[in-house]
Amino acid sequence: MKKTILLAFICIATFSCDKKENAAPQPDLTPISLTYQKAATVRTSGSDLKVELKEVNDSRCPINADCISAGSAKLVFAVSDASNQVNVNFEFKGGSKNDQVFKLGGTDYVITVSEVLPYPQISVTPKLEDYKIAVSIEKK
Repeated sequence: MKKTILLAFICIATFSCDKKENAAPQPDLTPISLTYQKAATVRTSGSDLKVELKEVNDSRCPINADCISAGSAKLVFAVSDASNQVNVNFEFKGGSKNDQVFKLGGTDYVITVSEVLPYPQISVTPKLEDYKIAVSIEKK
């Protein structure tokens, strides 16, 4: 009985240590912090993209309020490479998947927004310059 248990543990240990040779490397999606009308450079699979926050329309439910719906923040980004530029309209909804596919110069990219700060409050209306958006982009 002891030999059977020992053999089972050895088999489990062997299979759990199995190396995945054909696993694709995962891209580093470290978000950058973006502020209004200040461009930032995002490195994506060997190419640099310039991203600029052009517009913010924040209709999210304020922290200190009771709302029927959570609302969203509508964002407009200008994304460019060395020779092309595109405006990306993005709708940020806090709890759902916040990414969108866009095309720039014949290449598909995925833009992901993980955070939009500051969160609205009833008595405070943030200026566009106060917003900080956490953005990452990867080649699709």
